[in-house]
Amino acid sequence: MKLSIITINYNNRDGLQKTIDSIVSQSFKDFEWIVIDGGSTDGSRELIEQHAERFSYWVSEPDKGVYNAMNKGIVQAKGEYINFMNSGDGFASSTILEEIFSASHTADVLYGYMMRGGLDGEVNNLSMMKPNLTWIDFYQDGLPHQATFIKRSLFNQFGLYDENLKAVSDWKFFVNAFVYHKTTSEFIPKKIAVYAEGGISDVMGLEERKRVAKELFPRAMVEAIPVTESYSRIHRHKLTSKMYSFADKLAKRMERRSKK
Repeated sequence: MKLSIITINYNNRDGLQKTIDSIVSQSFKDFEWIVIDGGSTDGSRELIEQHAERFSYWVSEPDKGVYNAMNKGIVQAKGEYINFMNSGDGFASSTILEEIFSASHTADVLYGYMMRGGLDGEVNNLSMMKPNLTWIDFYQDGLPHQATFIKRSLFNQFGLYDENLKAVSDWKFFVNAFVYHKTTSEFIPKKIAVYAEGGISDVMGLEERKRVAKELFPRAMVEAIPVTESYSRIHRHKLTSKMYSFADKLAKRMERRSKK
């Protein structure tokens, strides 16, 4: 099977309905669908039961948080690639999966454009919309899991998501995969997903990411970044490849000096 779609939900029946509508409308059908509900009491379970025949696996029971729920889904997944499309989020069009998987792919991670907003409202572009990723990109931002397809084998290689984190474990996973290992990627210049604002990453992600970044990135690497945090994402992505290359070389040089 080409793809496993994992949807996690907790007391977000309306958002879950939007996600179900989005996935059901896909013209591409070569995927399995896994739903992990955290024991919702708002009618979500009943909604899941109404659509149970569409899911290869579903469960509604208390869990230990977002990443515990996502890990439950990973363990059940059998597809070559995994996509996380959680309640409230959805695909940007009904044909996007067919557009992507009508071609063959070998990269470890496929990613494209994600839109911020609502499935039934105004949307705006979000980050990581560039074909060549560097460690600087991962320090400053992260790949949005809604618009990303991850080879299931990567979770065997690097392990599941860190359940001790509340909001940035998927970011930590990508940093480990891309910055410290030779994970391959393919940029797909298409609008893939729409992200519902107000999730846990919006509320808690920034402070937790700052703390975890200190563990993941040597100080020399951070000091070599030729932009400030106040720079807009748009300006950051307009940096030339030469500037990225310069920053990378400088970081490595400073790191070697710090070890002497």
